Amino acid sequence: MQECASDQDQTMLTEKLEELEDRVRLVVALMAKLKEEKIVLERRVEELQTVVKVRVEEVGALEAARKKDQEQLNRMAEEREEVRLKIDRLLEEVVRIEAAVESGA
Repeated sequence: MQECASDQDQTMLTEKLEELEDRVRLVVALMAKLKEEKIVLERRVEELQTVVKVRVEEVGALEAARKKDQEQLNRMAEEREEVRLKIDRLLEEVVRIEAAVESGA
């Protein structure tokens, strides 16, 4: 009887050990898969960081170009205003000259 119980205990322990070994193998396989996925994700993150860095540089260059264009536009507006004022003064001078010529004629 005791031998039978001992055999049953041994069989039960063997089965439990096999279940545990299967679980350990499953966990090890899962860890290996997750490690591979982590490596792939790390590479993807590096790629995306590179893309972001390039885009940031592009945006910086575009902002610098926009700022330069805005400064040029402001200068041109100032120059246009100066030219307009000169033309107004010249037109006033022409009106005075015409008035002087007409009053002298």
